[in-house]
Amino acid sequence: MSPTNIPTATTHASTGLVARIFSLGKKLATSRLLHSSGLSIIDQALVSGTSFVTSVILGRCTGREDLGLYYLALSIVLFVRGLQEQLVSAPYMIYCGRQVKSEQSRYAASALLHQCLLSIVAVIGLAVVAWLGWGPAGIRSSLLLLLCAAPLLWMREFVRQMSFAHLDVRAAIVTDFTITLTQLGSLAYLAWLGELNVLSTLGVMGICCGLASVAWLASGRQKFNLQWSAAWNDWCRNWTFSRWALASHVLACSSPYILPWVVAATHGERETGTLGACATLVGLSNMLLIGLANYLSPKAARAYAEHGIGELKRVLWQTATMFVVGLGSISVFAFLAGHHVAAAVYGPEFIETRWIIGILSLAVLANSLGVTAGNGLWALERPSASFFADMCSMFVVIIATATLVPTFGPIGAALAQFTGTASDAVIRGFTLRRTLAEFTPKPISGSNA
Repeated sequence: MSPTNIPTATTHASTGLVARIFSLGKKLATSRLLHSSGLSIIDQALVSGTSFVTSVILGRCTGREDLGLYYLALSIVLFVRGLQEQLVSAPYMIYCGRQVKSEQSRYAASALLHQCLLSIVAVIGLAVVAWLGWGPAGIRSSLLLLLCAAPLLWMREFVRQMSFAHLDVRAAIVTDFTITLTQLGSLAYLAWLGELNVLSTLGVMGICCGLASVAWLASGRQKFNLQWSAAWNDWCRNWTFSRWALASHVLACSSPYILPWVVAATHGERETGTLGACATLVGLSNMLLIGLANYLSPKAARAYAEHGIGELKRVLWQTATMFVVGLGSISVFAFLAGHHVAAAVYGPEFIETRWIIGILSLAVLANSLGVTAGNGLWALERPSASFFADMCSMFVVIIATATLVPTFGPIGAALAQFTGTASDAVIRGFTLRRTLAEFTPKPISGSNA
């Protein structure tokens, strides 16, 4: 090729790249996935926004120490909620769409029973921890209140996940909007009276979630037909799926719940409050991840069940693209101005949080890609394929936590969380690619097709 042809070839290549990017953006903007998942993101915005405003009200009215205690108590609730998602919600999302209509109410009743039994076991565990007096002294009174409030918080999440499983996002929005109004209104009133503290905050959260859950159950949007023998059979079938999902969750997804306790043990409750404030602020970007994931799980399962491997790939690629564009932009903003936002929201003492907020935002981005790959493996009924990735992630987190948190405190915790989610996403991505290749039909040699 002559030198005079190089600019022309470069121009054509650039034009082709721009055209492909424009075509991809156009397909993404007009996709049903984006439009349908928009409601799910709105719902998650209600949940994340309520959690964020709750932490801001509490932090402003009390201080970093009480905010740290609240974050420790909330980490227990979120950890058990994660177990609930893997044992109850995840298998229900995968299998409810495969039930004939006459069996759906029976399967829903089985899931409700499983949820209640899991809550009872968790409450017993909390009671033992409170009785033994484990943990910081300030958290013990909160543990006693959690015995009553936590089951109501978990039931609220069960209601949401059941609504998502049936793609009834509007029902979840109504429930969460009701909780937002009642919870924030009650907290504002307590703050005005000067009675707001960690215990009253947890109590208000439990009451508001409990009332909204009872209202949903009484509305009859989901029918329940309990059959005890069927409930046991459903549990056994679900267990073949959920045992791997549970193992993956315990290995790879427990670090956000454990790291606050490590920071509290090594640097005190005040630094735990710093980590909690930053994690809550970054949690606003997490609403995009969780909102899309709530819709992606049942959508990916139905895409594969109804249309095959090609449709599943399309859903996964569209979701991954939305995550990279949306969460990637948020990560850039977090490094540039996140610490100023933290100082404006929580107070000037949080101005030195640039690196904590930035690194945590990268962890959310990495986690979004891991969630996308994991949902693809779930749709293929291969949750066990994620186990190796999660085991590797666990070892990475353990090593990073042991070496970084004692020295760097909250920044070390953020780095440990990012290294864990990044390693998990990379290995899950390769695992999904290999698994999809197994399901993709091989072309017949010599075919003219």
